[in-house]
Amino acid sequence: MIQPQTQTRDYWLAKFAITDSDIEPIYNHFLEAERPLPIEDITKIVMAHRVAEEKQELKRRLSGRKVYQPQQSYAVGDEIVFPALKFNYGRVVESRSGFNPQDGQFTVIGVELNGKVREFAAALNVEHKLNLDDGTAAEQLIDVDVEELFAQYGTAVAEKVAAGLEQRSEFLRLAQEWFIKGLMAEINIGHLHLAEAVLEVSNGGPLPPEEILVHLDLPDNINADVQRFSLNHALMQDNRFEEVAPKGKVAWFLQRMEPEGVRQTPERLLYEPISYDRRLLTTEMLMLEQELDDEWSVELKPPVKAEPTILSLSYPHRWAGTLPLSSRIVPLVPPSRSPRQQIHLVDDETGEEMIGWIVQYQRYIHGLADWYNQHQIPVGGFITLKPGPEPGVLLIGYDRRRNQKEWVRLATVVENRIRFELERRLISCGYDDLLVVGTDYVAAIDALWRRATEHKRSLTSLLIEVVPELINLGTQNSVHVKTIYSALNMLRRVPPGPIFAELVRHPAFKPLGDYYWQFDAAASRSS
Repeated sequence: MIQPQTQTRDYWLAKFAITDSDIEPIYNHFLEAERPLPIEDITKIVMAHRVAEEKQELKRRLSGRKVYQPQQSYAVGDEIVFPALKFNYGRVVESRSGFNPQDGQFTVIGVELNGKVREFAAALNVEHKLNLDDGTAAEQLIDVDVEELFAQYGTAVAEKVAAGLEQRSEFLRLAQEWFIKGLMAEINIGHLHLAEAVLEVSNGGPLPPEEILVHLDLPDNINADVQRFSLNHALMQDNRFEEVAPKGKVAWFLQRMEPEGVRQTPERLLYEPISYDRRLLTTEMLMLEQELDDEWSVELKPPVKAEPTILSLSYPHRWAGTLPLSSRIVPLVPPSRSPRQQIHLVDDETGEEMIGWIVQYQRYIHGLADWYNQHQIPVGGFITLKPGPEPGVLLIGYDRRRNQKEWVRLATVVENRIRFELERRLISCGYDDLLVVGTDYVAAIDALWRRATEHKRSLTSLLIEVVPELINLGTQNSVHVKTIYSALNMLRRVPPGPIFAELVRHPAFKPLGDYYWQFDAAASRSS
């Protein structure tokens, strides 16, 4: 097929990489535009530059030469360009007659290409794909529509352009916008102090950069987009400020005015990874792990799209007033490059609005302590989450029902050991009975948790303490693994995987089927 290289898939997807020759047109465009540009615009600049370069080179090759077409005649000494050979060109050095039954009489020309003589057909009176239709001008072969090229290959090329610019210190990127350092507006320490004061008056934020800029009195002759980009870059370099908006937006907050549970991860949510052999987990255990959807479980694939979900509230998150940022919840929250992001949580029945905070790397959403207390939601209570009407809004609810008394497990502390009792309590929320493990002695349980942490108690020792106590509550001499998981997290933050593996591995624990386990005290003493 006759086409320039810049019109081929292979050129852009396999061979293309940004080079120094691409940087000059990018730089010149910034000097002309004097404003930040999205990577898509920069990519089009690069693609247009590559097309123009090839067009210039092809014009040079075509100048004074003939374009090879099998239907044309050529004489020794003619210079011919071959579009099908990447527009290579050569000189005719010989000519002779040729014949075959299919094509009849024609001419065979010998053309010297790259030091070698190759033979081609000429004066061929048959249809051939290399003949230009209707006398098309050779120059039209190199007319390329850059917008069409971008529609076909732009996404892949943009990634390569961005990667190339990342390697060059004169370019800066904020989100999907790029600029050059030499054209940045000066944001000095005085401007940053003013920005801090503006945010402080606004209760820490969040404020978009435009609302901060009006107080900084930057020169009017500086483009508004440049002011915005320069301020965002300066705030990003200063640890007093944090960008907390969803992807595609920018809003700033004072870090020192963020809630304590956002600035510092609540201690009960901290998980110190435990090494274990996942091969010990049965298919049933893996299915239960998926159901529990602990945020620290490994190998849990999130849904493809955001969907309403139901979770059972665990003790650590009830204690901290948080939600897990688990595999099913991640698709519900807007993506962001920021480690912390502010969102709005809206009660799906009352419309009450709460400010929430996504703490991305520690995998939780903060801001629900008052809501949990107001509605008396117990450990094990069902929480519903749905996408809101716009990014940054999450609808939250619970399984509302009339108050009624239920038998629930309550933890207490006796002689520095955890104990469990069954008591009847008023419950106004649907719940998973196997996960309900509460306490009236939060401070005492906290002290027991700290003691376990300070003494670095192993998972095995905690299970040997917790499992027999849970078994003593019932008459079946066994306990469900979900209850073990829920209760153990009162003493140490542990996802289901390590717990399941330890139950399988240690001889003191005996499976009964249907996720129920017994405890062998003799085996625990001999191990």
